[in-house]
Amino acid sequence: MANGEPNFPREEIKTQRRRASVAAGLGWGLDGFDWTMFAYALPAITASLSLSESDGPFVVAFSLVASAFGGVVGGTLADRFGRVRVLTFVIVGYSVFTALTATAQNLEQLLLWRTLHGFTFGAEWAVGAALLAEYANPDQRGRTMGFLQSTYAIGWAASTAAYLILFDALNDDQAWRYLFLLGILPAAAAFFIRLTTRDRVKTGASGGSPISFPLLFRPEIRRTTILTTLFGVGGQGTYYSVFIFLPTFLVEERGQSVVGTATYSWVVIAGSFVGYILAGFIHDGLGRRPAFTLYFLGSAGAIVAFVTIPIDGSFVTYTVSFFLGFFASGQAAGYGSFLAELFPSNMRAGGQGLAYNVGRGLAALGPGFIGITADEIGLGESIVIVGLVACSLAITCCWLLPETRGKVIVEDEEPERARPPGRVAQPTPVS
Repeated sequence: MANGEPNFPREEIKTQRRRASVAAGLGWGLDGFDWTMFAYALPAITASLSLSESDGPFVVAFSLVASAFGGVVGGTLADRFGRVRVLTFVIVGYSVFTALTATAQNLEQLLLWRTLHGFTFGAEWAVGAALLAEYANPDQRGRTMGFLQSTYAIGWAASTAAYLILFDALNDDQAWRYLFLLGILPAAAAFFIRLTTRDRVKTGASGGSPISFPLLFRPEIRRTTILTTLFGVGGQGTYYSVFIFLPTFLVEERGQSVVGTATYSWVVIAGSFVGYILAGFIHDGLGRRPAFTLYFLGSAGAIVAFVTIPIDGSFVTYTVSFFLGFFASGQAAGYGSFLAELFPSNMRAGGQGLAYNVGRGLAALGPGFIGITADEIGLGESIVIVGLVACSLAITCCWLLPETRGKVIVEDEEPERARPPGRVAQPTPVS
């Protein structure tokens, strides 16, 4: 097989596709469990460790910046040593550092554990998404990656349940520590992944390719690298503008209790799950650029509506909360397919890691801006400013990049059903 791609029998591809779906889904869902619990715990951490109002956003921003480095390193290692091997190690890493967060006694210790967590957390998505995208049917890659993204909502739901149970049963100072101790659980999934799943493509160590990171800045791919990174800034900025501060906004700006905060979070999570699933079908039906445009415009409207309407338990409030999750979370469902289709195999995980996680690191300026300006102009107003700027950037960048719907990205793959007339999908060249 040219370019060192293994020629798997079709039945083996189907089997491994299912295993890759489980592996990537476990990694991303548990990633969602670990990450979202910090937002729930932040008010309690602030009080327990006597932090200032700006310390919490500062820790979040530092963790996101660390995730940018982790994404680049993890993606590069996955291109060199294999998707499955690296995915195993990063899941163990973010699980351990989440659990160690429970031991923090001051700002410095909290910052240390969250930075190390961010570094390992940053690598997970790029590696898992590359693994699954390479197994996905080209005509159904959007929905395949949408299902992957939906596991984040499942992890988020699990952390919400844990938050509700622990903060109801224990005082806040104890509850947030037990919440983070639960973060060690994802480590068990790593052993399942390592034993059951194989890579679809040969990587640098076995295929003789150079380290992928420098390849991303070759003249023929440099424009794609820059635009996808800016696209990542916009997409991640849209998400983090509102969801990092969602529990804080509900508690401090809208006076919600633990139960009230959890209730609205459940509605947002339900919207997120539906948004992820439907986004995949929309991407396969309309194409990447129209689907992203629809979701980012919807995100802008939902963010403005959510921070301006009263949180009073009415049908309107719950409807707006649902659509906030549907659009502002659901827009992320297309990242895995779009980015995988833009980078060739020998630099795919590195390219996805750079775009997604450097984008996330730069998007950390959004939470930082919100933390600085919230006291002056209000938390809700700060969220709106960051959200609208991020949505505008993402829409602009996606239209400057090529449409990739249905693109063949592994040389031996063929669609399992006929393509609609008029669609021509070419293999991605491998440098």
